Amino acid sequence: MGSFSRWSAYGSIGRLTKYLFIITSITSMILLLVVFVYGCWLNHNRAQYAELLAPSLYVDVSRIMIIVSLIAIINSLIAIYSVSKELRCMIYSYATASFILFIMLLMGGIMGFVFYQKLQNQIPLNLKMLTSLKELYGSADNKPITEAWDDLQKNFHCCGVSDNDNYNVWKTSKWYMHQKSVPKPMLPLSCCIPSLEAACIEGKDINAFYTETCYMPLKTDLLNVVNIAAWILIIASFFMLIPAIFAGVYARLIRK
Repeated sequence: MGSFSRWSAYGSIGRLTKYLFIITSITSMILLLVVFVYGCWLNHNRAQYAELLAPSLYVDVSRIMIIVSLIAIINSLIAIYSVSKELRCMIYSYATASFILFIMLLMGGIMGFVFYQKLQNQIPLNLKMLTSLKELYGSADNKPITEAWDDLQKNFHCCGVSDNDNYNVWKTSKWYMHQKSVPKPMLPLSCCIPSLEAACIEGKDINAFYTETCYMPLKTDLLNVVNIAAWILIIASFFMLIPAIFAGVYARLIRK
């Protein structure tokens, strides 16, 4: 009779604990799926800009989001199977793994906040961007820098670095100095408004190229996306602990 008492896997407490575990596990997996999708998006759409402000923690944060969330989802699916089959050893293994994954997600969130603070207060992004534009853009040895600048200017519809170093800064770059064609293009094609490239590269028609500079749009965007990533990681990490607690309680109620 004791195995079927209130404080057993088949009693009222056991059944309630099992239902709470399933509900919280599904909720946790939904959050982990959000972490995975956002990590993939962040890595695919923003990782290329790391070349302009390296070293950059936010790329590591996106990789943590992808890898750890995927492992955590698999871990949760195994846990649901283990609870349904009352496999106590596997349930305890799930709870232990969940705690480790919780630490990893929490660290990823903290890394996101650290990068946010560094970018806001310490990283001289404008100077890094200016140096890469003037010294490295167009160099065969620095193709990632060139691609990063081209993606940045196309995606954000901007040209140059800041108000003091706007589109005219391209005339002082090594890319411009190394041009051999006559006349020299004044701006790279990534500064040009589509279908107006011919007038744009001459640098005379201001309506043919982007006049907004890139520093503030990039900084603001990175601050926003990293802040969102950090909060998602923190929230998902704590939600992941809840089903692990219920699973541990349920494992103790199993009598075998």
